[in-house]
Amino acid sequence: MTKIIPVIMSGGAGSRLWPLSRRAVPKQLLPLVTEKTMVQETALRFDGDMFADPVFICNRLHVEAIDAQMSEIDRKVGAFIVEPVGRNTAPCAVVAAVHGADADGALVMLVPADHHVTDVAAFQAAVARALPIAQDGYLVTFGIKPDGPETGYGYIAQGKALGDGAFKVDAFEEKPDLPTAKSYLADGGYAWNAGIFLFRPDDFLSEAHTYAPEIAKQAKAALKAASRDGNVIHLDADKFAACPSESIDYAIMEHTQKAAVVPCSIGWNDIGSYLSLQAALAEIDSDDDQNALAGAVMTVSSDNCLVQTDGMPVSIVGVSNVGVIVHEGEILVVGLDQAQDVKKVVNRLKEGGEKDRL
Repeated sequence: MTKIIPVIMSGGAGSRLWPLSRRAVPKQLLPLVTEKTMVQETALRFDGDMFADPVFICNRLHVEAIDAQMSEIDRKVGAFIVEPVGRNTAPCAVVAAVHGADADGALVMLVPADHHVTDVAAFQAAVARALPIAQDGYLVTFGIKPDGPETGYGYIAQGKALGDGAFKVDAFEEKPDLPTAKSYLADGGYAWNAGIFLFRPDDFLSEAHTYAPEIAKQAKAALKAASRDGNVIHLDADKFAACPSESIDYAIMEHTQKAAVVPCSIGWNDIGSYLSLQAALAEIDSDDDQNALAGAVMTVSSDNCLVQTDGMPVSIVGVSNVGVIVHEGEILVVGLDQAQDVKKVVNRLKEGGEKDRL
């Protein structure tokens, strides 16, 4: 059986989830939705003979924590690839492909560490459908069948059928306005772009050299010149820093003629903001007013709120769609429809030199 190497990208800072997510312990290392951390949830999805031991691309500060969390769930780690500096997902993908090329015949599956998936069986079934398409030379991405006109995600337009539930990609669309999102939903041939990919290493590297040659060159050089300590691989700092910082979509997937999509319904949620966290938690455990609550919290005439406190009691009265987070001495109050702007608070803290609060 062809093995799939899961490469889990765990380098994000999770700044839109401050103050829960901090530099030392970012969101992927936290149990945000279930009793398992996000990175544990992700690793547990890759269970069975189809998958090799996972590989992590992460910050050097998090190697020990991820290793400990994998031990807690009895998961072996194939390797830790340590990024000296963040350079977005395209350089990560090249490094993952070069690393995966050493495993003869294996495919690489590139996944973020911070997604929540409720239907693991449906996820694995989608991977099984994608496997022969990737073996045929396509770079496969997984599209989430939309359940509403979401404006916070990019979309994938599907083209001609390639096989069992797989299609050529016609186009990658940017995050739409509401009328455009409604038109996508009415058309039915669009899926949310989840940022999950499956490919043969040689196919991906060929496309990377064609459409992102400088990224391919520098990322490969960074891995070739890496220092190694057991299963920990430290990418060369200068060479990796020389990589242009671009996403895999922008650098490669939007240009290649080999892009394919497998639409799927897997109970997916990108825990990228307090709005998405509230939605994920409300589906699991909420009060009659769809409030997601944790800690000493009282609500009166309030609905669709997210309130979490690690100590200080919090009471809310007469509000809707509000997030209140009390964590390690920090208090955040945010309108959930502006949850993406929490990152601006982090940026101001950086500009003000308040690194101890990050």
